[in-house]
Amino acid sequence: MPRPARSIRPHVLALSWSALTIVYWLVIAGLILSHAHFPLNLGSVYTIGRAGLWVTLLPGLIGLAGLLLLLRRARAGFALLGLYSLFWAGVVLAGLPSIWNARSSFCTETVCITTPWIGRLLLLALATPFLLVALWTRRGLARGQRTLVAAGPRAVR
Repeated sequence: MPRPARSIRPHVLALSWSALTIVYWLVIAGLILSHAHFPLNLGSVYTIGRAGLWVTLLPGLIGLAGLLLLLRRARAGFALLGLYSLFWAGVVLAGLPSIWNARSSFCTETVCITTPWIGRLLLLALATPFLLVALWTRRGLARGQRTLVAAGPRAVR
């Protein structure tokens, strides 16, 4: 008899999403460090040059610290990863009003979005994983978990 398919655990998704976005922001921070006049345009956040490090490097390091602490089973990792996720959810959602009221197309160097609904859905789809990770970390803090997976009474303080 075949084994039932195992579902992907929430912590795997949360940590994968966080790791992927942390690497992305740290790479952007590296680009900012290598180009003195790097234009960072995140919708609600627009900087030129090294000022972009406050928006990329600092949250990236906080997220990385949270991720590493969680992998080492330290409870503070939940708080740091939660702060990281809430920050980026806020940045992404802060761009929603400008996209929501858009009447024309939105273009970057590589792509143009000609329908405002696509931009709206894209922003909501980007903010959702950040919000879900923030909720997951809040639940981990509330339960007092010291491990990533609740494995019975030993996982809770």
